[in-house]
Amino acid sequence: MALQDEKNNATDSEYVISRAKHFLKTDTACAKVWIVTARTLFPDNFVVQFEAYNLEKSIQNPEEAAKCFSEVFEKFPNRPELWEEVDALTAALRSGSFEPNCNFLRDMFGFLLPEVQQKLLVVTADRSEDAMEHCRLLLLLLQRFPQTVATHGPKLLETLLTAEKHSHHKNSINCYRKLLVCDLLPLLGSSSVVLPAKQLFRLLNKAVEFLLCYVMSPNKVIQDLPELESRIEDPWAHLFLIVHSVGRKLGWETSAMFSQPWNKELYWQKIQKVKAKVLAAAEELRSFKEIMYSATVFFLRCLHEYRTSVDSGAGGDPPLVLVEAFVSKEAAADSCKAKRRRAEQDDGTAPLLTVGSPGAAGVATNFLVALGCWDLLHGPPALEKEFAKLSQHLRLDLCLGDFLLDAMLYKQVSEEALFMLQSPARTPAAELRRNLRLASVYCFKGDSRTSLEYVLQVVGALPAPSAAQGGPGPGGGAALLRVTSRDRHLHYLPLARAHVLQYCVKSLLICLERHVFARPGVGADLALGHAVTLSQYDWPAEEALAARLLRRIQENGSFCYKLFRAYVVRPDILEEFMFLSTEQGGALPLGILSSSQHSGQRRISTRGADKGVKEDFKLAMKQQVARCREPVDDLVVKFLVSERASVLQSLACSPPE
Repeated sequence: MALQDEKNNATDSEYVISRAKHFLKTDTACAKVWIVTARTLFPDNFVVQFEAYNLEKSIQNPEEAAKCFSEVFEKFPNRPELWEEVDALTAALRSGSFEPNCNFLRDMFGFLLPEVQQKLLVVTADRSEDAMEHCRLLLLLLQRFPQTVATHGPKLLETLLTAEKHSHHKNSINCYRKLLVCDLLPLLGSSSVVLPAKQLFRLLNKAVEFLLCYVMSPNKVIQDLPELESRIEDPWAHLFLIVHSVGRKLGWETSAMFSQPWNKELYWQKIQKVKAKVLAAAEELRSFKEIMYSATVFFLRCLHEYRTSVDSGAGGDPPLVLVEAFVSKEAAADSCKAKRRRAEQDDGTAPLLTVGSPGAAGVATNFLVALGCWDLLHGPPALEKEFAKLSQHLRLDLCLGDFLLDAMLYKQVSEEALFMLQSPARTPAAELRRNLRLASVYCFKGDSRTSLEYVLQVVGALPAPSAAQGGPGPGGGAALLRVTSRDRHLHYLPLARAHVLQYCVKSLLICLERHVFARPGVGADLALGHAVTLSQYDWPAEEALAARLLRRIQENGSFCYKLFRAYVVRPDILEEFMFLSTEQGGALPLGILSSSQHSGQRRISTRGADKGVKEDFKLAMKQQVARCREPVDDLVVKFLVSERASVLQSLACSPPE
């Protein structure tokens, strides 16, 4: 009776559908019989046909669901329920979600006939009122059906350019540029679509600008795109692919190079070879655009690798800063040193480059290749003019700062470097880097006093020691002083407390040493004492210097240094001073006790009969030895901060270099 009432109260189509739904819960085969019956009886009824699709979808049958969906799409293209499902389908195609419904819709799309797939995407794109949605759907069409690029590619190109122009986005890192550069241009490049040369250069500019801004951006966020679609896994691979395809359309010889695996040396050789050909061509045949774009893209990648290795270190190492280090002209004693010197003599005019972080060994190569490319781009006036225009468009000045400063230090362009360094630093780390650079520039200029003033500023601003920060270890300062035939030595200094302190100490020691040994005779006790104090830091590397300082004290015949008691604690040095106070050591008058240890204010000497003074001296030296376990880095920092004026005073009359 209930079934009869149900039949009487519903249309025939609704009744058949209700029976199919009823059996779907218990008997899938029976439900399918009912729905097939309904489709046969009511072929033009949207509800019946759409329910047939829903049934196949509910039992996870993508092949049959595709057949039902195709029929609904062809017969009832204007029904809202259909377009809700189309929206879900296209969203699933674009997403990387593994949610069950998305997986099913993607599988079902694969069973649609190719012509239905194309029509579905084209019609859906045309119906979309949102420009971004329209572009993404057309891109989906081009990616799945490359044969449609010639038809729809140029139209999509103009749509993306227009949409970006009229959007609210104020920089190149936006959703429209991302679709243009990372999705559309590779498809256009690999197709037979012919574009005017002027437009190809415009697109190349946009690609370089976008990917450069992206790699230099700290957060890598593309406006108005979901996080998953914002990621560009290998930006340089995208850029090289575009240069390759655009260059091929323009007939560039360098285009093939950008399809090869990244190899700085091989790329650089190819660029230089093409430049030579361009320069050899007749004036009317010359075009610097190929070499300009190829060299610029190559330079930008080398620059990025250089900046990354300098700013981030490598393998967890601290950042680096290029500083003026030190050279020794002493002859090498063994064959290994001789071989190294001969290798360095290949280019005696260029500074020697060394790196203080084992994990960043390639930083010097990155710098030199980038510098060579920079010089190439500033070669012939016509090429330099073209590069200046592109630089202005790309706003390269925003990412060249540190590289240009390093290039100026390398090329000895000190006045321009000083001008660039006038800008105040925004963070303590930036201030540390700036002061080290200023110290280096003034060191190169020969202004030792100003250089050391900045060195002492650096020491005063050093952070407290941290157990997490490793140091160079005993003797690590040897990297700062190299035996070489070259006139200059530049060093990539890790911006860690121990390395920076070591550099500051070495800078001061070299100036003090130069002062002490500049002229014979008595004098310069203050500089001698400061040098002895600082020689304790990098022990035993500075043991030979300490021995020379002690010999100079012997030659002078006396020594007075009131700060000795406060800062000299190295047992080896104390033992030598004990020896100097004996008859065997010359019984030198040593004024190294403060007034609290020697009420008579006289120098301690073993030549007199004052046994009390002699005993005071021995007791003071024992007390000094008892302090040998004090952290020498803390002691040296305290010395340089507290005695800053005294250190500068000792160098006030430094002899000319």
